[in-house]
Amino acid sequence: MEPEMKNAVRVTPSTKIRFKCTGCGDCCRHVKETVPVDSQDAFYLTKYLRDLGMDIYCVDQFLEQYAEPALLDECGFFVYFLKSVGKDNACVFLKDNRCSVQEVKPLACKLYPFMVDPNESGNFRYLYSRERTHHFHGPAVETRSWMKKNFPQESRAFMQVEYTQAGPIAAQLRNIPEHRKTEALLHFHRLRYSELDLDKPFLEQFQRNQEKLIEILSRMAD
Repeated sequence: MEPEMKNAVRVTPSTKIRFKCTGCGDCCRHVKETVPVDSQDAFYLTKYLRDLGMDIYCVDQFLEQYAEPALLDECGFFVYFLKSVGKDNACVFLKDNRCSVQEVKPLACKLYPFMVDPNESGNFRYLYSRERTHHFHGPAVETRSWMKKNFPQESRAFMQVEYTQAGPIAAQLRNIPEHRKTEALLHFHRLRYSELDLDKPFLEQFQRNQEKLIEILSRMAD
């Protein structure tokens, strides 16, 4: 479900590249509709901002203030991207040239300059982006080590849930009668974003919600 990186090259776990963050903030600019915020990202960002004392208490509030929806498929399946601001379309969380949510930044940002794609065997395909060439200097970075640090087990499990259930959800949405499509999309948003309790473990409730969503859409399509 992740958008393709520009100039992406496939790599293996043992591939080493030279990369060093220079703190220039360049990868956080010109990012309009390019930084995906999935359900897991939104959950932890919301919780982080709430715990900082900000007036945000649920995922819906976070999405309204910091993200914008984008249609992924004509069936109605939509995703969210972080908002961008200013003439240079900088990430809404870029403050004084630094990420203001570094501890819980979206997975796409944590993985940069790499990206991952799941497959049916439960493994992942790894790629890296050569779009911003000035980053590719400094010490050698091994793909495996980068993933161990920035791609934790919960994120791996979440991505596999997304991979296995997004297809069936989209298929069910395509079968929904037009006069019930709005109702179906309200269920879609509710069970993918709204009904996430910030004080309970994320993955268990997300997986349960997706199973419930598929069941509801299946009944609506009959």
